[in-house]
Amino acid sequence: MAEAHVDRDTDDKQLCQPCSKKGAGRAADIFCTTCGEFQCEDCSNVHTIYAFMSDHKLVSVADGQTHVLSTDCDDIDVKKFRCTKHNKDFEFYCQEDDALFCSKCAVTSHKKCENIVDIESMDGHSRCDKLKNELFAAINSTNQVTERLEDADSRLSDDIRALSDKLKNMKARIIQIFDDFTDEILTHASVYSKSTNDDLAKKKVKCETQIQSMKKTVKTLDSIMSAGTPAEQFITERRMLDDVHNAVKDATSIHEELSRIDIHCLFEDQVKKFKSKLESEFNSESFNIIYSLPSSSKLEFVRSIELKATSDNLKEPMYTGLSFLPDNRLVAVDNYNSKCLIYDVNQNVKNSYKLPYIPQCVAAVSDDEIVVTSDGNYTLDFLNVSKTNKLTVKRTCKMNAQYYSISMMNNENFVVSTVDHIKPFRIVSMSGHETDFNIKTPSKKYPVGTNYCTFICDREILVQTDTEEDKIYIYNIESGENVMVNDKLVKSPCGVAVGPYDHVFVGSESTKCLVEITPGGRVLSSHQVDMWNPRYIAISKDKKLLAVSNSVIGAKKLSLYKIA
Repeated sequence: MAEAHVDRDTDDKQLCQPCSKKGAGRAADIFCTTCGEFQCEDCSNVHTIYAFMSDHKLVSVADGQTHVLSTDCDDIDVKKFRCTKHNKDFEFYCQEDDALFCSKCAVTSHKKCENIVDIESMDGHSRCDKLKNELFAAINSTNQVTERLEDADSRLSDDIRALSDKLKNMKARIIQIFDDFTDEILTHASVYSKSTNDDLAKKKVKCETQIQSMKKTVKTLDSIMSAGTPAEQFITERRMLDDVHNAVKDATSIHEELSRIDIHCLFEDQVKKFKSKLESEFNSESFNIIYSLPSSSKLEFVRSIELKATSDNLKEPMYTGLSFLPDNRLVAVDNYNSKCLIYDVNQNVKNSYKLPYIPQCVAAVSDDEIVVTSDGNYTLDFLNVSKTNKLTVKRTCKMNAQYYSISMMNNENFVVSTVDHIKPFRIVSMSGHETDFNIKTPSKKYPVGTNYCTFICDREILVQTDTEEDKIYIYNIESGENVMVNDKLVKSPCGVAVGPYDHVFVGSESTKCLVEITPGGRVLSSHQVDMWNPRYIAISKDKKLLAVSNSVIGAKKLSLYKIA
């Protein structure tokens, strides 16, 4: 695996152009005048492989920079260095008019001017060098824009690809909504059907009873008419007249009643709920792709508290680990007093919990769970955090190595930095299973407090800081490539956290600064903070708050900033 090296000890440090196209910020070692490119040693080796490139001229980076500028000047008309009015070389410079002129102009146009100097006496080299430095600063700034554009292009591609999954998920949800709607409709229809059928059955029984009664009356009339005397027939007719009329009236009434029956099985409520759920699924905002080009953040100071010894804390607190819970409560571990503390959003201590070991670092796992690493105890402790800030130990996992910093890698694993181990960082699962990354790392064991790491989940990138060597390593876990950042702004880098746009914020212990770096390894800016030796950093889940603590004896602080 090739290791890329970004060294920014000078503002005009030139990067390898082929590597930059691949997203790596590797420093250039040579300039090929034929290719017209700055190249690192690995990229320039192609000149020894291909015969048609054997005659290419390779020069140093400094000569290459001069060549680039001089090449750009090849087409400049020499007439521009001569007075167009008298066709003579420029010899003088008028500071009053900011004009170059020849000896004839001195007599004809500038004889009254007082601030005239001989061009030969001017330090043109330093002036050109200043212009060159301004250009290189502009080039560096433009390179940053290029990286942001590439980042925007990459994120846009990812978002477009994500649309397919988003639509599939929406389809599944809509099908589920329709299935639920179907079940609700059929259930409602079944209940209505039973109720309606019961009512219709009652009406049917009434009709059948009426029919039997009328048939019985008809049978009586038939008997009288066939066997009875005229007198008996007349009496029967008179006695049954009212009963028959009432029966006919009842039959007519039943008929009219049934003719007015309308069966309406209405599903208005169910349909309204169905439409509402569909409308919420088809919210247009869920399909919008909005992405702003990332620039350096701004830190807005909110408040700060001094960490001092008290009756509860026999030693001056030393917060070696910070982490925000999803509701923006801040968890801190006090290395000197073996405590875990919960702060509210106003930096008021809501509870503290005495630990039976010396804590090193802490990470929020979920809404109500945190994990703590320990000093020399080879354990990970999982603690429950209630809404009322009560802390209780849930379980303890025994480890095979000592771990210092810890942060979430994904929903199932942590990434941890090691102490005096052959691997500077490792993967630990929620159940305590330990594995190593399959990437090349420096062959070095780190003493306690000199090795920190975090993970950029969306990009599969691990960031590690080396406090002793002033270096920051950025590893792409998928490709195996890495970038090493060694910048003059980074002095004793320590705590690291992921902020907006996946930029990482690194505590620069030997300064009063937090350094902001892109995932590609470009240093964007240095943020001044209100403390010396800022060392431990936490950034909230919504990327809007940043907490930082330091390690200066007698001047320890915990400060809160808004990220704008």
